[in-house]
Amino acid sequence: MKSAALVIGWLLAVSPLAAAQEPDELDSRDLTELSLEELLEVEVSVTSRHGEKVSDIPAAVYVLTGDEIRRAGFTSVQEAMRMVPGFHVAQWKTAGWDVTARGFTGSLSELNESFANQLLLIVDGVHYYNPVMAGIWWPLVDVPMDDIERIEIVRGPGGSMWGVNAMNGVVQVVTKHARDTQGAHVLTRGGTNEISGDARYGGKLGENGVFRTWLSYSDYRAIPNADGDRLPEDWWIGSFGFRGDFEIDDDSRARIITSLYTSEFGEEPPDASILGLPLFDETPKNGGSVIGSWETGDLDDMHRVNAWYSIDHQKQLNFESDLQTLDLEYTRNQLLGSVHSLTWGVGARVVQTNLESPNGFVDFEPEFRRMHSVRAFAQDEIELESLRSRLVFGLQAEESDFTGFHLQPNARWLWHATENTSYWAALSYAERTPSVEERDTLNFDPPTDPPFFQGADDFDSEELLSTEIGGRATLWEHVFLDIAAFYNDYEDLQSFELDSSGTIVTFGNNATAVATGVEVALDWDISEDWRIRSAYTFFEMDFEADPASFEAPFIDDKDGLIPRNHANVRSYYDITTEWELNTAVYWTDELEFFDSPSYWRWDLGVAWDPRPNMRLAIGGQNLTEDQHAEAGEDILNYGGEVPRSFYIDFRVSF
Repeated sequence: MKSAALVIGWLLAVSPLAAAQEPDELDSRDLTELSLEELLEVEVSVTSRHGEKVSDIPAAVYVLTGDEIRRAGFTSVQEAMRMVPGFHVAQWKTAGWDVTARGFTGSLSELNESFANQLLLIVDGVHYYNPVMAGIWWPLVDVPMDDIERIEIVRGPGGSMWGVNAMNGVVQVVTKHARDTQGAHVLTRGGTNEISGDARYGGKLGENGVFRTWLSYSDYRAIPNADGDRLPEDWWIGSFGFRGDFEIDDDSRARIITSLYTSEFGEEPPDASILGLPLFDETPKNGGSVIGSWETGDLDDMHRVNAWYSIDHQKQLNFESDLQTLDLEYTRNQLLGSVHSLTWGVGARVVQTNLESPNGFVDFEPEFRRMHSVRAFAQDEIELESLRSRLVFGLQAEESDFTGFHLQPNARWLWHATENTSYWAALSYAERTPSVEERDTLNFDPPTDPPFFQGADDFDSEELLSTEIGGRATLWEHVFLDIAAFYNDYEDLQSFELDSSGTIVTFGNNATAVATGVEVALDWDISEDWRIRSAYTFFEMDFEADPASFEAPFIDDKDGLIPRNHANVRSYYDITTEWELNTAVYWTDELEFFDSPSYWRWDLGVAWDPRPNMRLAIGGQNLTEDQHAEAGEDILNYGGEVPRSFYIDFRVSF
C-alpha cells in the first residue's frame, strides 16, 4: 500500500493522456494577488448555507485560502488551524492533536485519542464528528492540500445552522471545483519527519461534466519523548478519491465526491503493563465516504438536495469500532422581497455503531446501536437599509431517539457604521450531545472483575449560552482589523462521579464553566508583493462543580487546560515573479495544567517557480529549538515533544 500509492500517482502524472491536457496554473488564487478588500469580498457559506461576503457576516469568521495554506508549509487541516485566531492547536503524540475553538480539550477524558468534542468539521458537505467517542479523528482527515480552495472557520456556536455538536465552532473545508483541477498534478514531499506524495488527474465527462481523481499517501515518523527517544508510534495514511461536477442546464448543477482511506497507527494503551496488553500495536483504520448533491435555481430562489454516507472501521488495542452514517437533507434559499431572505431545510440521519471488545477490558452495552434523528432549521435575514443594519434570526430543532429533543436558536445583528467600519453582536444557544461512550462504555480490570468505570444512561447534553460582540475596520488603506469578544456560559458539563455503590466511576453533568476571550486579526498589505497577517487570542476559563461531585476537589485544575494567550505573525513576500519568501512566528503561553512552559515556534520557507507549472520549495518548522512540548509530555504514559523539522516540496502540473 505504501509504495503503490506513489507509483500509481507518478504513472498518472507522466502518462500520455495527462501530458495532452492544458497546463494547470499553480497559483490560480495567489494570496498576494488578492487585496484586503478582495479578501473581504470572498463569499463563504459556513454561517448561512449560501454565499455571503465575509464583510457582511455578523459572526467571528476567518478564511484561509488554499494558497496561504501552501505558503505556510502545512500538510494537514489541523496544523493549518494554528493560523486562526481563537484556536488552540497542540500535538501531543504522533497521531494525536488537541484542536479547540474557544477552549476545552479532550486529552483528559479520552484515554486513547484527543478529541475536541464541541467542534464540528465539515469537508465538502460530509460531517466529520465521531458520535462514539464525541469528537474528530484529526489524523484520519486526509485532504490533499493542493485541492483545497479555502477553509471557512466560524468561532462560536453554529448549532442553528449545523445542528448539535457545533457548540464552539465550525470548520468547513471547501475543495476546488473539478474544472479548476484539469490535467495532471503531482506533489512530493520529503522531510525529517514526513514523506508524502499526492497525485491527481482531471478531465472531461461528456459535454457538461468534469472530474478529478486523486491518490494521496503520507508516512509520519514518531515524535520524540522528553529524552529524545522515538517510540514505535509511526503513523501512515493513504487515500483515494473522485470528484465529478456536472452542469445539467443553465440553472441546475450536480456533483458527486467519494473518497476511501486506509491507515495504521502505532498505539500504546496507558495501562498496558497492568492489563497485560502489548506495549505497542499497529492498529488499522479504514473507511470512506460518498456525497451527492443537486441544486437548481439562483441566489433569489435555490433548491438543494444533499445526501452522504460514511463508513469507518477502527481496530484499537481495547476495542473494535464499526461506524456507519447516512444523512439526507433538503435546503431552500429564498429572497422574499428586496430586503428579506429566508433559508430553511429539513433533514434526517441514521447512525449505526457496532462495538466489540477483543480482550474484554473495554466493552459496550449494548454493542450494537442504530440511532435515528430528524431535524428542521430556518434562518431569516432582514436588511434595515435606513439603519445600515442587518438582522439574522436562526433556529434548528432536532429529535433523536438516542439523545432526545434539541432546540438551538440564535439572534445576530450587523451595523455598517461607515463605509469601512462595521460592528456586530450575537446571542446563541447550542448543545453538545452525549456520545455512545458516555452512555454505554464498560471498563474492566481484569476482564473477570466487575467494571471499575461505566457510562451513565442519564448522562445529558452539555449546554452553552454565548454572547458575542465584534467589529471590522479598514484602519488605513492597506490595514484591516477584525476583533471579536465573547462570554460563554456552560451548564451541565461532563464530570466524573461515583455510582451509588461508591466503587464505580461514571459520568455526570455536575460541572459548569464560564469562558471569556478576545480574538484579534490584523492584516497589512505593505506593498503589492508583501502581506503580513497576524492574530492574537486572549482566553480564560473558570470551571466549577457541584460540591457533592466526585470531581469537585479537582475541578479548578481544568482552568489551566488551555493557554491564556496565543499570538502569531505570518509574512508572505514575493521577492520576484519566480521567488517567494514565507515566514511565520507563533507564540503560545504556558499550559498550567501540565506545567508546560510557554514556547516560540518559527517557520521559514522559500519557493522557486522556474516555470508556470512547476514549483520547488524548501523550508523548516519549529526552528527555535530542538523540540518542545505542546500539550504536556507523558500524558498517561503517552505524549511527546514536537521536534525541529526540515522539508523539500516539488510540484509539477501537466
